[in-house]
Amino acid sequence: MSSTVARRRDRRGGFTLIELMLVVTVLSIVMYLTLDSLRTQQKTSLVTEQIVEVQNNVRAVSSLLEREIRMAGFMVPDAASVCALDRTGGSDELYLSEVEMIAPSDERDGTLGARLSSFASWNAANTVGTTVTGLALDATTTDLDDDGSYFYDNDGNGTPEADFRVGGGFILADMANPSRGAVCGTVGAASSALITLTILAGQLDPHSSNADAPEEIVIVPAARYSIEDAATGRLERNGDLLVKDVDDFQISLFFDNDSDGVIDGGEEQGVSGTAYDPGDEDNSALAEVRFSIVLRAESNDPNFDSGVFRNFENRVAVVGNDNFRRRVMLGAVRPRNVVIQGSI
Repeated sequence: MSSTVARRRDRRGGFTLIELMLVVTVLSIVMYLTLDSLRTQQKTSLVTEQIVEVQNNVRAVSSLLEREIRMAGFMVPDAASVCALDRTGGSDELYLSEVEMIAPSDERDGTLGARLSSFASWNAANTVGTTVTGLALDATTTDLDDDGSYFYDNDGNGTPEADFRVGGGFILADMANPSRGAVCGTVGAASSALITLTILAGQLDPHSSNADAPEEIVIVPAARYSIEDAATGRLERNGDLLVKDVDDFQISLFFDNDSDGVIDGGEEQGVSGTAYDPGDEDNSALAEVRFSIVLRAESNDPNFDSGVFRNFENRVAVVGNDNFRRRVMLGAVRPRNVVIQGSI
């Protein structure tokens, strides 16, 4: 009798296999949820750190952009000061006349820029996508500030041979007839006497020997801001990386074509509902350049359900939540060196 009671007590004091399995299962679920929560918090913290880093980087890029927009047109003709490639289904490109190779103490002209040689001419039929090879230049004008030296060593021989950078940008215009518009693109080859250009935006209006002044084509080196790799969002300046993880880069330009001091309807280009074509605008009437840079974190945040693409200006919106956190940097700058029509 006593041994039977003892065995019953022993069974009551222990756990059955089913009970142990239930406990282990519950503990496993609790541990999984705890670890998953920790992983999520860690990823959110990582994304926050990435956003802070991106913001710091884009502030530096924004400062550079603002400075170069203000300096656009420095010592070069207004017609060749600014140009842009406007896209509604992708990021824009911005071209700003470059000042690095100009020593202001050596130059007071204000019309610097390479001219075509006497036996070369610009074909107004040159359109977007055209590569103009071996365009002959007037060698007396290719040293922009006439200081006796060039800035870029394009062939790597240790001696600079051009004020144009291979892979960099250019802006071309008719200095005598700025209303013909502007052309911009990339430099494929450059020396003191020859240049190869690929046109990415703009086309000069045909020259009229009756209505226009004698043609005076000028080509100036330009800083080209563009996103070269959409997958990684590499915003570059003449091929040099500025910042990664840029979702979009948009440009709009504002002109005072009637010289009334007010940007009227139809004088806003590249904004919602309008497309900017540098071949249609007179840069001597340029009043302001506006830019927007949209950045995203390198990693997505699964807890963030408002990760939608931010579209600005005339960029077409992209629908859907991708869980990426984004930040936007906006800027509006007046080029100080462009003489607006009617101003003093």
